[in-house]
Amino acid sequence: MMHTHPSQFYWFPKMVAIAAGLMLSSQATFAQDLPAGADAALHAQVPEAYKDGIVAVYDPQYPPSYFIDDKGEMVGYVLDFQKAIAVKLGIPVTSESSKFAGIIAGILSERYDMSYFHDSPERREKMDIVDFQQTGTAVMVKKGNPSGLDLHDLCGHKIGVATGSKQGLELVPRLQEECSANGKEAFEVLNFAGPNEGSLAVKTGRIDGWLDGAPYAGYMVRLNDDLFEKAPTADLSGVSGFAFRKGDPMAQVFKAAAEALIADGTYQKILDDWHIGELALDAPLINGE
Repeated sequence: MMHTHPSQFYWFPKMVAIAAGLMLSSQATFAQDLPAGADAALHAQVPEAYKDGIVAVYDPQYPPSYFIDDKGEMVGYVLDFQKAIAVKLGIPVTSESSKFAGIIAGILSERYDMSYFHDSPERREKMDIVDFQQTGTAVMVKKGNPSGLDLHDLCGHKIGVATGSKQGLELVPRLQEECSANGKEAFEVLNFAGPNEGSLAVKTGRIDGWLDGAPYAGYMVRLNDDLFEKAPTADLSGVSGFAFRKGDPMAQVFKAAAEALIADGTYQKILDDWHIGELALDAPLINGE
């Protein structure tokens, strides 16, 4: 008959307790390693190559997306998105500057990891774009919208556009057709060098409304909310977002982080703070899908 030494009965529970203690200690250490606000599940999805951080690149002369403020710092709603995602993922994201023409080449050569721009079929050939927002055109008017303008009812008014702009070349002809189809008088189009001249013309009453990119129109209202506002309707015909090298798994991680920002309200708050809340997507996309 086999005899079992009594000490064996004490040894096993002790080992289980030690193992459980080590597991709890490991979990506690992992939790302590995560920066404040980080989502453990999202952090776990970050590819090893990005655990030390991401390098983003922008051409900071496109407010309100990204631009240099009075303090010499790069700011914008894209930077706000970036900061919120960095917190969720628990990794640092640094921002560098470059002329736009060299940004895609810089990402493909792995000098940079990502940027943020308009999604297009041509860009999708080399990039995976995590679509974060709609893009399009808005009408900026005087505070109170005294002429009662709407994007689809500019008929009979004086409307300004930037010379050679997409709004002037593509959108104006369509809107003029709407006036004609509804038996209304065409609107008069005045061309200006850019938004500074256009906003001044709205302010002085030379024109009734200014057609510009919805983000920029929102930016102008943010800066001068005592002078301007946006007409109720915008033409939202595209999407923009964070762009990564084709096949980079980080695109899917950013998409998951975006879903978390939408769920907790951070996403909408950022857009609302920049007066572009109408550009929100119901859910983030990758390459428009």
